[in-house]
Amino acid sequence: MTVEILQAEPATDRARLALQGLANGAKAAGLSVRFTRRYSALGPWLLLWGPGAPDRAEAMRRHVRDGGRALALDLAYWSRDRKVRVSVDAPHPQAVVMARDLPETRLAADRPPTADAWDPAGPVVVAEIGRKAQVQYGAQVQDWEAHQVKLAAALGHEIVRRPKPRGPAEPIETALAGASAVVTWHSNVAVDAIRLGIPAVCQDGAAAAVCPPSLGLAAVPEPLGAAARDRFLGNLAWFQWDPAREGVAFWRFAQELLA
Repeated sequence: MTVEILQAEPATDRARLALQGLANGAKAAGLSVRFTRRYSALGPWLLLWGPGAPDRAEAMRRHVRDGGRALALDLAYWSRDRKVRVSVDAPHPQAVVMARDLPETRLAADRPPTADAWDPAGPVVVAEIGRKAQVQYGAQVQDWEAHQVKLAAALGHEIVRRPKPRGPAEPIETALAGASAVVTWHSNVAVDAIRLGIPAVCQDGAAAAVCPPSLGLAAVPEPLGAAARDRFLGNLAWFQWDPAREGVAFWRFAQELLA
């Protein structure tokens, strides 16, 4: 089995280290690895970093269209200092993350802080997406956000906009404390909201597997119950890995997932 690893340039040190760590894991797992700078359709599996970049999005689209399977990496949902997230055949894993119950072992070993920070009368936080995603998804994002803001205002909620940080930002626990809901097209902030006991509304991203796509007319949605939250986080823990330490285990999971 050959894995093409697309290392497009320019690439960050984080991306290079992640791809190299998983390349090492692939070899140890008995897989053949080929690094490329441009998509070359060298094997049934494609591994890349940053599926939101136009060139990598197109490579993934072509590979999946032609019957291959693609694994797309990006920053993790938590433990971001050492882990990266992975999606299958798409920029985000909402189509597969809740497809079946996965063991709770990975969540037990690396559980993010959880809380009950919801205030049903609090503000609605609009977590905006970055420029790259705005180009990727186009004007539909602004139209959808504007509709959600109108719904929130009609329900009597204050609106707090949170641009995607470009540098140091306040802790997410502080930014979301006392919110009635988080609205985002797609963002890791939706996952943060879930773990903090705050309902999220989103169109894309991992959280879309368990969150509604729009605010309602009568009230903001309620948070996930504790059991549903833990099941989501427990499954999501299987979609983020430490490339330096878990490379072989990553490929064992990938082989099972893509079989």
